[in-house]
Amino acid sequence: MNKALKTVLSVVLLIALISTVSYCSAPFDTETAHVISTRKTISGTGYILRREKLVEQSSNGVFEQSIKDGVRVSRGSSVGVAISGNLKESLVKELEEVTRRIKEIQESDSFADIYASDEARIFSALKNLTSSIREDSRAENYASAHGNTLQLSTLLEKKFSAENKGAAAQLLVSLEEEKYELEQQLGGIREEVRAPSAGYFYSSPDGLETTANERDLQILTTTKIGKYPETLKSYTPPANCVGKIVDTYTWYLAAIVDESEAQKLSVGETVNISIDEGTDVMASVLAINPDKSGRAALIIKCSRDITGIYEKRNVEFEICYEEYDGIYVPAAAIRVVDDVTGVYVINQNKSVSFKCVHILLQEEDYYIVSRKYTPPEEVKYSPLKVYDNILVNPEAVI
Repeated sequence: MNKALKTVLSVVLLIALISTVSYCSAPFDTETAHVISTRKTISGTGYILRREKLVEQSSNGVFEQSIKDGVRVSRGSSVGVAISGNLKESLVKELEEVTRRIKEIQESDSFADIYASDEARIFSALKNLTSSIREDSRAENYASAHGNTLQLSTLLEKKFSAENKGAAAQLLVSLEEEKYELEQQLGGIREEVRAPSAGYFYSSPDGLETTANERDLQILTTTKIGKYPETLKSYTPPANCVGKIVDTYTWYLAAIVDESEAQKLSVGETVNISIDEGTDVMASVLAINPDKSGRAALIIKCSRDITGIYEKRNVEFEICYEEYDGIYVPAAAIRVVDDVTGVYVINQNKSVSFKCVHILLQEEDYYIVSRKYTPPEEVKYSPLKVYDNILVNPEAVI
């Protein structure tokens, strides 16, 4: 073999060696094909609107609520009693306070709440009575001192009863007896207050009660919705208003969102909505009303029950308008071969092959592709499967 030929073979072998080393040492990234689920959502804060009617008594007397908030009533059923006439103001205030305390105790979630709310009042009353007894004694007003002492003894009994966690029912009975005695002293004309419609009764109107007429809701503007916080803050119910009846079926969400977000939806579209991180329910887009500032009034209609929805007003919401379930693929791995979109994968035998994909969602950093894709007959490549080893930078290998 002549010297020139030896030199050529040596160069060829050297190039081959360098190529082999380069191939074996070239860095490459892989990603195991796995299934993910993702949602496209719009979130924010808004207001629940419903069909609601105020409950009013015919006079401005004392109202005694006979049912708990949140109880469903039929039209014409009694929600309480209005007491009117020539009423002694001090007895009226005392009756209102006792009635309020009974309601608070009945609605408390635990006895700890009952005791915490009652303890401060009992302690304050004990302190005031003790001061009064001292002053009566100095002034030698023994009759008044005796009366205050009896009241002090009664309060101490209530205090000990409240401290006994097994005596919650006794405390409630005591208050109800006190209420009955005050009612007997008060006298007056008693008149049943009845529900004007069927629904849930609540004793706290807030100023956003509506007839929920869809024609009115469809033209809600960002300006009107923007005034809701001030309405809630400053509203004072009429003197003869004792509560409201909330419709038991359809409700609406009114919110202000960026117009760019609102454009992802369309009127009449079905979406999934969750309120205060609750369970998703189906709803529909009733209206989208943009303004000149780049915002839009978004109105969602829902006829599904959500726990507590009838007592909610200002809420957090999330609207899901698209949902995807498929195989996660890094954007850097996508290639086009023979006009077919796909990725390169490393097989178990260390060989490299190209697999086609059907794209469901394209984002900046990743794609979601179908995990049950059957390519057309003219496509010679097999589809990507879960657990395939995707080459993120195939140029490092092929």
